[in-house]
Amino acid sequence: MKFILFSPLANTSAIGRVTALIAPPLLELGHELTVVRTEQAHLLGVPPHAVAAPVIDWTDESAVNEAVEAADALVYQIGNSYEYHCGGLHWLSKHPGIVCLHDFVVAHLFAAWAETRRAQAEQVLGSWYGDAVLRGFFSARDHREFIDSASRDHPMTEWVCAMAHGVVSHSHWGMPRVVRSCAGPVRVVPLAYNAPSVLSVADQPAGSEPVQILTVGHANVNKRIESVIRAIGSSAFLRSRVQYRLCGLIDPRYALELAQLARSLRVVLTITGEAEDAVLQAAMNDADIVCCLRWPSLEAASATAIEGLLYGKPVVVTNTGFYGELPDNCVCKISPDDEIAQLRSVIEQLISDPSARHDMAARGQHWARQTFRADGYARGLVEMSQLVATARPILDMANTLCRRLADWGASSTLIDAEEIAGPLALFTTSPREAGSHSTGPLSQEGTKP
Repeated sequence: MKFILFSPLANTSAIGRVTALIAPPLLELGHELTVVRTEQAHLLGVPPHAVAAPVIDWTDESAVNEAVEAADALVYQIGNSYEYHCGGLHWLSKHPGIVCLHDFVVAHLFAAWAETRRAQAEQVLGSWYGDAVLRGFFSARDHREFIDSASRDHPMTEWVCAMAHGVVSHSHWGMPRVVRSCAGPVRVVPLAYNAPSVLSVADQPAGSEPVQILTVGHANVNKRIESVIRAIGSSAFLRSRVQYRLCGLIDPRYALELAQLARSLRVVLTITGEAEDAVLQAAMNDADIVCCLRWPSLEAASATAIEGLLYGKPVVVTNTGFYGELPDNCVCKISPDDEIAQLRSVIEQLISDPSARHDMAARGQHWARQTFRADGYARGLVEMSQLVATARPILDMANTLCRRLADWGASSTLIDAEEIAGPLALFTTSPREAGSHSTGPLSQEGTKP
């Protein structure tokens, strides 16, 4: 099969890293692959992840159209950043295909897309969520309010998935919205990820002090960094034994706020800021504990949590979304309802018992290596492309019928009428009939008419 994979490739993109990882196993399975870079212009100049396939910029209309005409399967990597995925949205609206949905909440993606399409955006919001959400979407006072309302009321999952012929995502918690909006096959496949420069758990020191706690990634309010600082600051035991490090892009004002909070609570805090891969890899190897908290949770999967597991670290997560689906014996889970007290207790226990900490890290590393595999992800894409090829004639027929009804002035609810929906049930295909099978402990698949 000839695959066209629409994806960011800038070396600052974790999704680009996923694309680079799955290219070799796709080729080894005997398929052809072309990658279309989807970033805005200022990122197209950023050095890319090395990928074993021809690469086209999404702005090269003639080259992309030529590749699409010859393709058997179109795959779109979609996350919650417009500057990384604007090209994917552009081509998805023209040539639907399989969407690999990396975030179940894509409200930031939608908001940036809507800046030059306000009337169209209002129509989308109203049709999926009603007039109340439409009135409030563009009036959030700050980032925290926007995230809270989006995750609760208008994640925009449906907007993206309704454009797709099929959807692959990476955990189960957001799949009801996917199923509601995508008429084609849907499947959960564990994310492909790796841990460059990893040391084996056996080679890592246990019980040394000070204990290094690490949070990686773009620092924002839903990563609960303030809560980690407050948990450490509330314990004389932790203050005397812990150093907390942030490694990733951070707004200077937020960095100042966090530094002031840490000083006031006598917490040793190091803010590294955005860093090259080698620095991030060294930070992960140096860490004793990785804090990967999220509230609210937006991701279909967390690359940083997976990376922490692959690096053989005890990982502390919020018991929600993707994180709540991780095995209980491989991570420490914190309730968002009692966050600071539970954080303090969990970190104290991890520090007090280096042997138990080491054992949990070893379990997590073994499980992650078996689960988040590039070859498994590649096989999942191949199987999904086969399901979509089977479903596409049915989807095209249904779309033609809907357009014809609309031309006659019928409302969208008419398609649910028994006189129409009943005969269409003939085309329903079960997962067993479609030849689907499970691809791992985070797997779920299904097809619909």
